Amino acid sequence: MNSPRQHSSEALALEVASLKKLVVDLSKYKRAMEAQKELFRSILMMSNVASGKLMLRSILLEISEVTRDLLKAQDASLFILNPKGVITESILARGPTIQEEKTHLIGTILDRGLAGWVYRYRRMALVKDTQQDERWLNFENQPYEVGSALCVPFLRGSLVLGILTLTHPKPRHFNEDMEDFMSMFSPSIAIALDHARVYLESH
Repeated sequence: MNSPRQHSSEALALEVASLKKLVVDLSKYKRAMEAQKELFRSILMMSNVASGKLMLRSILLEISEVTRDLLKAQDASLFILNPKGVITESILARGPTIQEEKTHLIGTILDRGLAGWVYRYRRMALVKDTQQDERWLNFENQPYEVGSALCVPFLRGSLVLGILTLTHPKPRHFNEDMEDFMSMFSPSIAIALDHARVYLESH
């Protein structure tokens, strides 16, 4: 039978563990709020110097760069979708691509790749090792190596506004802490994308 002292020690250990988790969560939340502030400041500056498609593309590039830097990813791809699920704007990790090849790549990714899985299930996807996860799709002549990936949907309700895929050449670069951080930061990105969409539709 456990003594009162043992029960007290166990309760204290649980409380300490709970407090440590709270500190970690608060730290992630603080980082997310700081990232949100920086993103919104950058977008406000862009709206003063650009308009229309140029403004939207500038916002997409900023989102890609900010999240890539925060999570130390090597590459990022970002798709913007209309309410029917059709991609209206995109940035590919492989860089500038001729339109026919770009259309084929995006169609294949949404059909059989990780972004397609995220679109169908409306949830984030953490791929710690692309060789062990059937959701990841490699292409022939792919100009970069991917060992791990994190794919994030930006939602307004059940509507998918955009899908961001961050990649790194090493397996297990992305982890649950990064996934938790993006779950806190992604609503801010969704707000930015929704405002950009409304602005374009009204101009």
